[in-house]
Amino acid sequence: MKKFIYGLVVVIIILVVGILIYNGSKAKTSADTPKTSTTNNTAAQPTSLVSGDIIMKDAVATLYYGDGCPHCTNMEKWLQDNKYLPSGNTINQASVDSWIANAKVKFNVKEVWKNSANSAELTSNATKLGLQSSQVGVPFLYDPANNKSYIGETDIKVFFQSK
Repeated sequence: MKKFIYGLVVVIIILVVGILIYNGSKAKTSADTPKTSTTNNTAAQPTSLVSGDIIMKDAVATLYYGDGCPHCTNMEKWLQDNKYLPSGNTINQASVDSWIANAKVKFNVKEVWKNSANSAELTSNATKLGLQSSQVGVPFLYDPANNKSYIGETDIKVFFQSK
């Protein structure tokens, strides 16, 4: 009888541990997924700068950022507070379309730490400007019309305030 109870306890412990491991991995997967919202079967839009790229027609510049970069997060907050980026917990297609139509400055936003194509584009644009890789960091704003770059929060704020 003791062996039976001991065996039952072992099986219960294994089941509980298995359930905890399964739920933990499931929670991590959903936490790693960017929060997006869709409306009327339109493409999902990012809820914030750090969760996806924003591409605008007739953009005058491209802002490159790194997902997880504290300076980029500060830059995002400043851009939202000053109405250069939309803000809110959920941004649907209609709100993005409205924001793009009324944008103070039309610019693209591209993540470079997890997106190798965007990273290569940043490197290419920096090279066009004669910058060495040691001079390039995020946030980085590329202004092709004036063949200039703005690196860091302070310089990028100056760019937007001048528009």
